[in-house]
Amino acid sequence: MPEPDVFFRHVTPLGTEILVEPIPHVRSCAVGFWVRRGSCHEAGHEEGLAHFIEHTVFKGTERFPDPESMSAATDRLGGSVDAFTGKEVACFYGKVLTDQLPDLVTLLGELVTTPIFNGEELARERDVILEEIAQSEDQPDDWVTEMFYGKYWEGGPLAHPILGSREQVASYGVRETQTFFSNTYNAPNLLITAAGAINPERLMDLLRPILDKVPGGQPAQKPAAHRISPFLLNENRKALQQTSLVMGFPAPPHRHPDRVAAGLLGYVLGGGMSSRLFMELRERHGLCYSVGSYLTHYADTGALQISVGCAPRQAREVVRRAMAECARIIGSGVSEDELERAKLQSRTSLVFSLESSSSRMFSLANQSLQLGQVLSIDQQLDEINQVTCEQVQRVAQEWLNPSTLGLAALGTKRGFEIRAKDLVA
Repeated sequence: MPEPDVFFRHVTPLGTEILVEPIPHVRSCAVGFWVRRGSCHEAGHEEGLAHFIEHTVFKGTERFPDPESMSAATDRLGGSVDAFTGKEVACFYGKVLTDQLPDLVTLLGELVTTPIFNGEELARERDVILEEIAQSEDQPDDWVTEMFYGKYWEGGPLAHPILGSREQVASYGVRETQTFFSNTYNAPNLLITAAGAINPERLMDLLRPILDKVPGGQPAQKPAAHRISPFLLNENRKALQQTSLVMGFPAPPHRHPDRVAAGLLGYVLGGGMSSRLFMELRERHGLCYSVGSYLTHYADTGALQISVGCAPRQAREVVRRAMAECARIIGSGVSEDELERAKLQSRTSLVFSLESSSSRMFSLANQSLQLGQVLSIDQQLDEINQVTCEQVQRVAQEWLNPSTLGLAALGTKRGFEIRAKDLVA
């Protein structure tokens, strides 16, 4: 597996960063065009526009002026092309056989430089996005997570729903879309990553005509500082048979020295079949079918979230037992055996995630965007191995504070709502 000391890095005079990791033994390549701006960079009147643009650039560009020609160009690649919008970034990416690299770069370059934003096509895609919002609201796991974000960072940019609201999306047209695109898709906000059977010099030759079209400008301003708002929210839905819960504590941001230890704490708490919460809630007491914990990091904050689905009548006990398990870790720490299992899970996940050209491309981007540097796989494994039981307990004591808890419950029934006293271990 190649080490990142062989990766290629170039920054253009206008500020676009390009990262390439050649992997000679594969026959595929993956390329991503990343925009350092997601939903948390939107102003209040712009909510959902980053995601709206992610959709609508596929409706036509200068070279592929309509959805039919865009779809045909995509299918002719023989591989895959996709896009997503997150809280902090938007990304357009693809994976193809190396022979198709020029066409892939051309197509991705068109998306981020020369979209047309035809009014009729925007109106059609607006309806598609409204259906996507409705679908999200009908999926309890998705909606309870939106409830959590909207309350835990209430009033701040992380509370912005990535999809936006129905009312705002329905109002977006050519003017709003072009303005947001012009203010966002510029050289300092653009990161290009590639991995696979790629010659960096050849890739740079392919990128030059695209980079010539990328305007200069100012990088995205940092959003306002995020402040957590502990809360307890019960929302009843009569049609739901289960209660979906998200319990969240604050967690370290991207570059915090405790981020790796916090990740291992997440594994111990709810990362597998031998995790504390799985054993306590499902195996010992049969309170739920699914339970897990996951960590999300952002530029200046984060969250360690516990996700559970259970019958409404079990919800209070689920919360009480989950809080008691958090208290046990704070008070007694974790065992060497637990930590070693968590480390093995983390190392395995890391290595498995880097065994394809697309995953290496994503890794380059995520490290650059989140850490401001690219670590070798050995450096990343060393970070995991160096974490101690004492460090995990200290992180738990610092971050698993009941007074900082946010809890969203979707599908609670009258008489079974979560109460404030259920949050005390």
